[in-house]
Amino acid sequence: MSETLGPLRRLVPKSPPRLQLMPAMSTWAFFLTFAGQSVRNLVGWKAFGLIAAVSGILLLLVFLREGHRIKWRAVPTVIGLYVVLCALSILWSAYPAETALATMLMVATTAVGVLLACGMSLRQMTDALSRSLEAVLVLSLLLELYVALVLKHPLAPLYMRGWDHVPTSYYWVNGDLFNGGPIQGIVGNRNPLAFIALLTLLCLAVRWADRRVRPLGVVVWTSLSVLVLVLTSSVTVWVSTVVCVAVMGYLWLMRHVPVAARPYVVSGAVGVVVALAAACLGWYNQLIDLLGRSESMSVRWEIWKAVLTLWQEHTILGWGWIMYWVPWIPVFSTILIRPDGTPTMNAHNAYIEALFQTGVVGGALLVVIVCVLVHRSFRLAGRHLNSDASVVLPALLMTALVSQSFTESRLLSEGNWVVLCALGTWLGLHRLVEQSQAPGADHALTPARPARRSRFSLTRLRNLEKTPQPSQD
Repeated sequence: MSETLGPLRRLVPKSPPRLQLMPAMSTWAFFLTFAGQSVRNLVGWKAFGLIAAVSGILLLLVFLREGHRIKWRAVPTVIGLYVVLCALSILWSAYPAETALATMLMVATTAVGVLLACGMSLRQMTDALSRSLEAVLVLSLLLELYVALVLKHPLAPLYMRGWDHVPTSYYWVNGDLFNGGPIQGIVGNRNPLAFIALLTLLCLAVRWADRRVRPLGVVVWTSLSVLVLVLTSSVTVWVSTVVCVAVMGYLWLMRHVPVAARPYVVSGAVGVVVALAAACLGWYNQLIDLLGRSESMSVRWEIWKAVLTLWQEHTILGWGWIMYWVPWIPVFSTILIRPDGTPTMNAHNAYIEALFQTGVVGGALLVVIVCVLVHRSFRLAGRHLNSDASVVLPALLMTALVSQSFTESRLLSEGNWVVLCALGTWLGLHRLVEQSQAPGADHALTPARPARRSRFSLTRLRNLEKTPQPSQD
C-alpha cells in the first residue's frame, strides 16, 4: 500500500495547508453514502458511479494533502477479513461479474470509513455526519413539498422518464406529505429516511451535551427530525429509537450514580434487557398486532424463509457477494414478488443477508464485527462518562445500527457500512493510545482512573488523529 500511495505522497507538503478541506469532504462523503439513491435517481447509475469515483479520489488526495496517515493497526482485523471474503467470493460466485463490481463498492466504502476516522477527530466526524444528515432531512422535506404542491402526482426517478411503465415501488416520491405520509424524501424510501432522522437526533444529543450547538439549533433540528420520524411511519425505526433512548438513559444513570454503585446498575440493566427480550419473544404476535405491522412482518418472514432455503444450497461460503440484489439475475427475480410485479431487492436482515451471500463464514464474521464494536464502544463510554460527552456517540450509533440490522440489510452497504468502519477504526485508534499508556492492561466497564487521567487519554487520541498538526478540538 505504501508503494501504491508513493506518487500521491509527493503532493503532501512539508507542513499541512492552513485551509482544511477534510471536514467538507467528509460531510460530502457521508451525504453521498447515505443519500446515494437521490443522486442515482437524478442522473442514473453510470453517472453516479463516476461521481462516486471522483469523490473518492478527491477524498484520498485531501487526506494525503493535509498530512494524514492511515494507522493500519487501528483498522479492525475482522472488518478486513470480511472485505477479503467478499472479494474472494468472486471465485465461487453464481454471478461473478456482479460480485466483482460489488466488491469494488465494498472496498471503496470501507476505505472511506477508514479515511474519515484517520483524518478527523471524533468531534469533527460527529459534526460532519450531523451536517450531512441535516442536509438530507431539509432536502427531503423540500422535495416532498414540491411534489405535493407543484407536481401533484408521484415523481419517478428522472432516468426512468422514458419508460412506458414505472412500477409503483420504483417511484421516487409518492407525494403523500399532506396526507400524513408515509414520505420517502430524497432517499426514496421511508425506512432509511426515518433512520437518518434517528441518527440526526443522536448526533444532536451528543453535540448538545458537549455544548457545541446553540439552543435554537437544538430546537430546530429536533423538531425537523421528529417530524420526519412521524411522517415516515417506520415502526422498525421507532423501535430503534426506543432502544436508543433506553441506552441514553442507562448511560445518564451510570454517569450520575457513585462509581461503587455502577456494577449494580450494569447488572440491573442486563436483567431488564433479558426480561424484555423474553417478553418480546413470548408475546411476539400480540406486539406486532399492537404496532399495526403484522402484514409487514409476515412479508419479512416469507423473505427470510425463502432466502434461508436458498442459503442451504451453498451453506459454507454462500452464493457470492453482491451487496444489492439485481432483478436480471434469475435467483433474485423470483425470491418474492411484490404486488406491483417487481422482485424484492434485499433480505431485510443483515445477518441473513450475510449468510446468503457469504455463507456461515461471512455470517460469523459479521456477528464478531458487531459484538467487538458494541463491546469496545460501550466500554469506552463507560470509562469516560465523567470527562467527555462525545465518546458516548459510538455506543449510541452502534445501538442504532444493531437494532436496525434485524429488520434491514443496510448495515452491509453505503452509509451504514461507512459509519461502522469509521467507528471501528476510531475505536482502534483509541486502543492504540490506551496501549501506549498501559500495555496489556485490561480495564472494566466502570472507569478505574480519575477523570483527569481520562481527559489526558482523549487528548492524546485527538493529537494522534490530527498528526502532524495539533488538534483543533
